[in-house]
Amino acid sequence: MGFKEEIDREKHALSSNKRPYETVSFLIFAILFLQQLFYLGRNIWLFIKNGGFFSVTNITAVGNLQNFFNRIVFIDSSKWIYVIAAIAVLGLYYFLVYKLVWNYLKKRNKAKWTWTLLIVFGPNILFMPPYLFYAIYVFRVYFFRFLKSIVEEYKEFDPKKLNEKEEELLKEEDDEAAERAQASKDKKESIASKEKE
Repeated sequence: MGFKEEIDREKHALSSNKRPYETVSFLIFAILFLQQLFYLGRNIWLFIKNGGFFSVTNITAVGNLQNFFNRIVFIDSSKWIYVIAAIAVLGLYYFLVYKLVWNYLKKRNKAKWTWTLLIVFGPNILFMPPYLFYAIYVFRVYFFRFLKSIVEEYKEFDPKKLNEKEEELLKEEDDEAAERAQASKDKKESIASKEKE
């Protein structure tokens, strides 16, 4: 399966309502990852522009990169070598998360985005800003209904049934991807035959 087909399959799986927790996890992961990339790019730009020290914080003076990145930069934040080393280690970290977490879970038909989100950003999610606690308070009725449904689902949880259900969903997604690939191939063939005429 090619890269384009894999992205198409993943996009279709996330946009379907079969596993909404995966869609939400992907969105949260994407937002947090893009935020990290934005502030990393911004801080590199400011380091090049102003010289001096490389900042590992965002505009509110809160660190938003991984802690090991900060520790490497803090060896000497005025030297390029440590900034480059920290970026290289950050790239290696995300590569290993992709290979050892995301791919591992994908091959076993598990909730890959949910676990990847929890492993990469889990500790930071717990340190939410106060306005999120306020939002939880305001919508506490819905929030506690949600928590109650989680507890009830946990009590009814049977791993065998979940694996069977996820295998069925994966088979449906594979079938839908194959149908879309066939439709695309048929369309290309009909265009090619019309061009020959």
